[in-house]
Amino acid sequence: MQEEAYEEAVMMHKDRIHAYATLMLRDPAEAQDVAQEALFRLWQFRERVRVEGVRLWLMRTVRNLCIDRIRKRRVRAEVDEGDDVVAIEADVSPGPERLTASGQLGEMIERALGELSPHDRSVVILREVQGLTYDEIAEILDLPLGTLKARLHRARERLRKQLVQAGVAR
Repeated sequence: MQEEAYEEAVMMHKDRIHAYATLMLRDPAEAQDVAQEALFRLWQFRERVRVEGVRLWLMRTVRNLCIDRIRKRRVRAEVDEGDDVVAIEADVSPGPERLTASGQLGEMIERALGELSPHDRSVVILREVQGLTYDEIAEILDLPLGTLKARLHRARERLRKQLVQAGVAR
C-alpha cells in the first residue's frame, strides 16, 4: 500500500473504526486511542495489507485492541480488589445532551449492549451497527460462517433478553 492509498484508507475508515471502538469500549477517549493505534499499525504494516482488504484488516485490528483493553480493565480491577482497594468503574452513561437528543431508548439499548460479553457485543455491533456482511464478519473474527451465524443468533437473543428486562422489548 502506497502513501496515497494509506491516506485514502484513513479518510475512508477513521469514523467507522472510531464509532466501533466507542461502542465496544463505551469510553470515547479510550476509543480515540484505539482508533489511532489501529491506524498507526496500518501504517507500520502498509506493505503487507492489500488495499482491497484494508477495511476488514482495520476492523479486526480495532476489535482485537478493544478486547485487549477490556481484559486489562478486568485485571486492574481484580488487582485493586485484591489489595483491598475497591475499583470504581467510570460512569460511562451518556450525558444529558445525548439523552435529550437520542432519548431514553438509545440509552437503554446502549446499556443492554454494554451488558453483553465483549465477544457478543463485537459481533452484534459489526452486523447491526456497522452493517458488515456475514462473510466480512466471519473473516474479521476468523470463524466459519455457520459458527458466526450461531454466535450472532445467541448474541441477539442475549441482547433481546436484556431489552425485555429493561422494558424496551417483548
